[in-house]
Amino acid sequence: MSESFSAIVRHAVFPLWAWLDHPRYRAYAKEFERSQFLPTAALQALQLQRLGRLLAHAYQRCPFYRQRMDRAGFRPSDLTSLGQISSLPVLKKKDIQDHENDLAAAGWPDAARVRNQTGGSTGSPLQFYVDRERFDSRLASTVRHNRWAGLRPGDWCVELWGARLDQVIGRGVWDWLRNVLLYRTIELNTSRIQPGDFARFVTVLRRKRPRFLVAYTQCAVLFARYLQEQGIDDIHFDSIITTAEVLLPGQRELLEETFRGRVFDRYGCREVSVIASECEGHTGLHVNAEALFMEVVPDPTIPPPAGKVVVTDLFNYSMPFIRYEIGDVARWAENQECPCGRGLPLLEDLQGRITDFLILPDGRKVSGPSLTLVVSDMPDVRQVQFVQKSRDAVTLRVVRGNGYGPKTVAELQRRLSFYLQGVARMEIEEVESIPTMASGKYRFVVNEFESQTVGASDALEGTRA
Repeated sequence: MSESFSAIVRHAVFPLWAWLDHPRYRAYAKEFERSQFLPTAALQALQLQRLGRLLAHAYQRCPFYRQRMDRAGFRPSDLTSLGQISSLPVLKKKDIQDHENDLAAAGWPDAARVRNQTGGSTGSPLQFYVDRERFDSRLASTVRHNRWAGLRPGDWCVELWGARLDQVIGRGVWDWLRNVLLYRTIELNTSRIQPGDFARFVTVLRRKRPRFLVAYTQCAVLFARYLQEQGIDDIHFDSIITTAEVLLPGQRELLEETFRGRVFDRYGCREVSVIASECEGHTGLHVNAEALFMEVVPDPTIPPPAGKVVVTDLFNYSMPFIRYEIGDVARWAENQECPCGRGLPLLEDLQGRITDFLILPDGRKVSGPSLTLVVSDMPDVRQVQFVQKSRDAVTLRVVRGNGYGPKTVAELQRRLSFYLQGVARMEIEEVESIPTMASGKYRFVVNEFESQTVGASDALEGTRA
């Protein structure tokens, strides 16, 4: 009966809702289904066409971009290759905050745009405009990428989620009915995990038995560890979609062993929605290239071949995001061929947010997420977080595991001294727990001596659409 009703939602309720609320969804969905298998040259030609149209629009209607292009001697009509866009400066978060009016397209109808915002998990929320039609293409992208993991409209899924802006289910009868008939989502709020919450989650999941899990990565990891510690082995999912945070080596195996399903990693942010997702081939994350042009820009402080993620939204005209520096670090896959046959570019590795990096006195950056791998084989260490209080002082917060003692402390200092290389002092602080942020995300690195949020966004957010 449940599967039959899911099919009714998938084939009747969802298409009707999409036709009413997202009239261009079907057209985008059909295009994305076809274009994902285009050869690289054809896909790049499509991107070039859309990029040229966007740049011409931005030059004509957005004073901010007209000034930038004039200073760079750039003319949209001269665009003949995707690489030419690199002659324009990157767009930073502060640019959007300081020049919102000049970034918004002049003469764009209010009825054709929607005001949106980031959740401000970095301490610096951002407000911007999105074309109303852009939500149609965002939905088409999200549905496509969900389908790679087997999740289709009408399927029940559980979300371990903490972003307040993404909470769509209220407490009224209409909200309950809308969820049962359309969204089919069981929301388990992870913004503030309290003792007993995981036990409550187990009760809910045993009653509902959803087949799919969508979760902040570290929340899923903590929940999996809880299940293993409690000897609970009946919480299973066909697929686990991890997002919002870096998936570290070893964590994929933990999640798949605990939940008995495959992990599909995802990367996105509220400003441009889904950026890249893992397919059934599991060789990397395919970039949502029909809607976005993504660059990995080298930076002297980041070890190559990794670089800063820079994204251009090819579909948002009411406030174009051209060469937007999201605030993340990634690298392209060396092998761009995937067994799935899709021609969409592949990301091999997401190394975290720029704010997840320790900054050494000489300006070099060390990835906080990668440093957590240093302790991954130490069962006497349960969880760690780096707190940078000054350029030359780092505190390592440690949640003790079984067998933790003086030998553990000495081993931590020995292992981490190689990365800090004597240029930064490290102290170890033992704590009972490491809290998440208000959004439910877990920060590997917390900088207390200077703001690292200017120019960064709520990246790795994995928004719904």
